[in-house]
Amino acid sequence: MLALQSHRAFLARLRWALRAQHVFGVSSLVVDKQGHVTSGSSAPKYIWMLMVLFILMAVWFVHYNNETPIVCKSNASKVKLFYYFVILETMIAIVFKLVLTIKIAWPASQQSLAQCWSQLIAKVHEFQVSYHCNIESKREFQLFWLWLTVLLAVYGFLLTFMVATSKVLFMVQTNHYIIYGLRIYAYLSDTTVCASFGLFALLLKALIEEMRKMVRQSNISENQLRSMIQLYRHILQIIESLCAVYGWVLIMILFEHFLIITDRSFFAIRMYRRPMGFTLSQVISMMMTWVFPLALNDTLLVGSCTATEKALKEFEQELCELGKMANVNKVEHEYMITCFSLYVAEQKPKFRILKSLNLNFNVIYAACGVIATYLTVFLQFDNGDSN
Repeated sequence: MLALQSHRAFLARLRWALRAQHVFGVSSLVVDKQGHVTSGSSAPKYIWMLMVLFILMAVWFVHYNNETPIVCKSNASKVKLFYYFVILETMIAIVFKLVLTIKIAWPASQQSLAQCWSQLIAKVHEFQVSYHCNIESKREFQLFWLWLTVLLAVYGFLLTFMVATSKVLFMVQTNHYIIYGLRIYAYLSDTTVCASFGLFALLLKALIEEMRKMVRQSNISENQLRSMIQLYRHILQIIESLCAVYGWVLIMILFEHFLIITDRSFFAIRMYRRPMGFTLSQVISMMMTWVFPLALNDTLLVGSCTATEKALKEFEQELCELGKMANVNKVEHEYMITCFSLYVAEQKPKFRILKSLNLNFNVIYAACGVIATYLTVFLQFDNGDSN
């Protein structure tokens, strides 16, 4: 009875999370009362068509009302270099959003993603029924919603307020507001993709933590041991499938964030060095509204993957330690643990996208090093002139 209530609560929370993905056009998945996940929603298609419609409206205003495209150029005389940065950032954000919507909403991608969620739901429910335990998922979903809410507040309110009250007004005409709205929506869509990936990783971590509790029991049977080893292998397969679906999507999002953090940091420091440039408070304001949200999003994404991978490694170690304490009379028991030890002897990254990039904190450290190098080179050859 407890397992059934927990399963229903899990499905209810997941249903709301999928609805948030529909709003930002990053998923077409729906889940029924039995826990079957299918790609039945048309939300990504409608979102893509609406974005194209708004882009056409912006082009119409530019063509027929003789408006300056994307941002106001006449007000950017003091920050001429930054004017081109803003155009580049805006174009990349909107184009990437259109491409990502097509990529992630592609039927094959959605079917693979539906299989990943279906397998996760099935494994969680099966584990709860078999071992008479309760896997609590409330905290993971709360983090998902907190993740979205904080970045929605930053992008939708703080960033918009800073742009609207800036001394250099880039948004003056109608097409500027349309393009800015599309850009903010693209950022929120990227955030939803990363939060969804992080949610999946954290739910796997919750399942693994329950498996670790069972391993610590001294009276674990051979059937239970066999089922947990099989579940461990299924978890690795699910992670591999998930990384295959989100591979190019996450690569494009991380590249976009890297580009924005680099040029915003460069511009803030450049303006601070000028005699009549930014004050220290203005530099901090720009860094907090542009750089901090992106860095926070990427840190949460990498942190969720790292925590899950750490839980997997600890489960491997505890299960291998169980073989040393096993009764010598349990031959089959000892044989399974020995085979498992050989299977996990070669440590490999679990969250590896495109078979080349490991989602761990080394990615953050490497990105910070590259950004610092670029800033050093750019600022060394920059004389601070607006031209």
